Amino acid sequence: MWLLLLLMVAVTCRADDSQAPIHGGQIQIIDDLGEQVALPGVPMRIVSLAPSNTEILYAIGAGDRVVGVTQWCNYPEAAQSIQQVAGYADLNVERITAVSPDLILAARGNDLEGLETLKRMGIPVFALNVQSLESMVDAVTRLGQLTGTSRRADSLGLALRQRLAVVDQRILKRVRPRVLWGYVAEPVYTAGPGSLIDDVIHRAGGLNVARAAEGTWPQVSLETIVAWAPEVLLTSLGKGMQPAGEIERLLDVDGWKDLPAIRDGRIVNVDGDLLTRAGPRLVDAVEILSRALHPSTPAPR
Repeated sequence: MWLLLLLMVAVTCRADDSQAPIHGGQIQIIDDLGEQVALPGVPMRIVSLAPSNTEILYAIGAGDRVVGVTQWCNYPEAAQSIQQVAGYADLNVERITAVSPDLILAARGNDLEGLETLKRMGIPVFALNVQSLESMVDAVTRLGQLTGTSRRADSLGLALRQRLAVVDQRILKRVRPRVLWGYVAEPVYTAGPGSLIDDVIHRAGGLNVARAAEGTWPQVSLETIVAWAPEVLLTSLGKGMQPAGEIERLLDVDGWKDLPAIRDGRIVNVDGDLLTRAGPRLVDAVEILSRALHPSTPAPR
């Protein structure tokens, strides 16, 4: 009898508190598509359809409930051993249903038709659409509510906001250098107004020159880039990218060699897994970029 009671307590205590929005015995919360998602209880088998979702789930203490991920979910290391059930824009309904999820955590860019199919099969789908640092932190706390891990999620959200506040103070009244994000090859696609990278550049103390463009992810010509005259070129090619080698190469390329960023040797590379994923490590990207943009700024005391 005592063993049975202990097992029952262990199961119910996997959710760290009771702050989930419960109505009529159900967890009910509105997702970023405006859909009300209702769960009969705390989800114990979750499929994550984006690397950022996976990172958040592990960060808030729900990683042990993830039973399906995408082929791009490589962080934390434990996520690499979980069954891969999707790409990113595509998903495999058969693989997803095979792992018997009681919640699917979707994200912008997922296959909407496939998600609708899963909904019709009775599997709850909660969708996130994170396009700013603030909405990322908000997603952390909302997923804490959804998974019954609010105490840990709220603590993480507070810590992330405190780190951003330190950056805000550090760059206060500093001149913002003109920054362009993109891959140094034509055609150049960059991060325009309203994009996640645009918000990272702003919070790090830079001025995103592509805010003058139309659209969130515009394609721009080299002539336009020359006219913008970026002072810093931000790339996200991964850890193996060597800015010094790119500077040396671009110094011999017409147009590129005329950019202040190239003349002054200011190419900043931030690992794409940090810069482009809407998870907690996005704050790492802000801190790294801020130090690169304002290397002489003393940290606040």
